[in-house]
Amino acid sequence: MDVNPVRSHSNEKQPLEHSTSTNGEHEHTEKEKSASVFINHAAIAWHESRRKWTGDQSQQPERMIKDPIISWSTTYEELLSTHEPFSEPIPLPEMVDFLVDIWHDEGLFD
Repeated sequence: MDVNPVRSHSNEKQPLEHSTSTNGEHEHTEKEKSASVFINHAAIAWHESRRKWTGDQSQQPERMIKDPIISWSTTYEELLSTHEPFSEPIPLPEMVDFLVDIWHDEGLFD
């Protein structure tokens, strides 16, 4: 029983025979690399869903600047002393501006 000492140790490095690659193999490898580019399908789906929800922003007219709902002469007590709902919703930026102005007047906001 002959044992080939070169083939008996599978974890030894073996010299590669016919290790030259052809242009076809090189092109095939390049195609595999370009085909294996990561595509984030979840991000694409999220953007499509967001576009459906918000609509095409380029087609929407610019928002008209509305007059403020809270009068410039309204006081904090006038605004919050009643339990009645506001006549219309007050946009958050307007409410924040109102409260910051009040806090500045009272020395509570630097």
